[in-house]
Amino acid sequence: MKNLIYKLCFIIILVATNTTLIAQCNTNTNICSAEISGPFNFSTPGQPVSSCLDFWGPGYAYISLYITQSGPLEMLINGDASLGFLDVAIFNVPVGSDPCTAIQDNSNQISCNYAIAASGCNQIGSFFGCPSYVSSPDVNIGDRLMIVVENWSGSSADFTLELGPNPAAQSGPGDPTIDPILFSLDEASNPYQMTATDNGGTWSGTGVSGNGLFNPATTGPGTFLIRYTLGTGPCLTKDSTYVTVNAALAIELVDLQINCKDNQRIMKWTTANEINCDYFKVERSFDAQNYTTMGIVKGSGNSSETLNYTFVEKKNEGQQYYRLVEVDFNGKETIYGPIVENCKEKKELSIYPNPVKDYLQIQLPEFDDVIIKHQIISITGKKITTILHNNAIDISNLSAGYYMLSIETQSQKYIQKFIHQ
Repeated sequence: MKNLIYKLCFIIILVATNTTLIAQCNTNTNICSAEISGPFNFSTPGQPVSSCLDFWGPGYAYISLYITQSGPLEMLINGDASLGFLDVAIFNVPVGSDPCTAIQDNSNQISCNYAIAASGCNQIGSFFGCPSYVSSPDVNIGDRLMIVVENWSGSSADFTLELGPNPAAQSGPGDPTIDPILFSLDEASNPYQMTATDNGGTWSGTGVSGNGLFNPATTGPGTFLIRYTLGTGPCLTKDSTYVTVNAALAIELVDLQINCKDNQRIMKWTTANEINCDYFKVERSFDAQNYTTMGIVKGSGNSSETLNYTFVEKKNEGQQYYRLVEVDFNGKETIYGPIVENCKEKKELSIYPNPVKDYLQIQLPEFDDVIIKHQIISITGKKITTILHNNAIDISNLSAGYYMLSIETQSQKYIQKFIHQ
């Protein structure tokens, strides 16, 4: 146990000289070899962590360690002064966790050494001969560790860190691979938190903060190079990616359909978001080339609510194509569609499951047994190439949303709407 009188004197000095704790948890320093690494500097303390660290000392350090060989963890923390107490706590960082958050949970702590000797060193294991030591914890390949060093006495200005040789655990550089962005961004999107396989490094590039928060409102539309660096010195690793920001659409269309009922054609659509939306035009064509405006429906300007719209016209026979045209206050037009409906009495095609994740199964009416052509069309009118095999379509690569399936057989054409989850 450290000398109580010495500790009380030190507390008085600390209170007089350092009354403000500043969060200084820094995960962008790591070691990657069994040789001596460092020297590493101490910084002002972050939030108190661990079951045995006092957080009374004036200097602290945070080191990341990536385990590349399983075994007992043999580690020496050696200050540049031959006197003074250095205390050490080691935490396992769960997959997907931020290291600075993980160390605040004592259930993640795998070792802690509250030094018993003022020898300027601290040892995990027994390989190096430092008088302040505890037994080695076993660690495994793929583990990420966070080492917190407390310069309890303030005697050392810096320290080095050394791992024992085989068969002790070994370390290597972290993995800087940037995770893909899971959805499209536009200039109206909320800031997006970039992540990597091993977080805690430094981000750079247009529109991104050092901790990886990318703000599309700052960049505007375009494609931007984002860089990520992890570690320092010989342990430094890098990755980069391009982030595309689209121009904000005036509306977010989540459904568009047309049906025949009671001698009427009924067109319905739903928006989840509208920006400067003046009005909608409903257009009709007999050849999918030349369109005539059949009606105008007033838009809602600016809205973040889910809104439903309907347009009704008298039914007439024959196959006809419809599309929806959104018009901004500045006159800019965005076209959605076309969709087709022939309003003839016909046998229905069956598709399942709906909603669907992977494979869309197609069941033809009894009198139809051969599919001549199939086509999937997005809600924006984009035609998507897919492969039909044994009356099933693999749609696992589609983005989530609403789609139209067009099937042509020897006797008829079918149109069905489905939802991809």
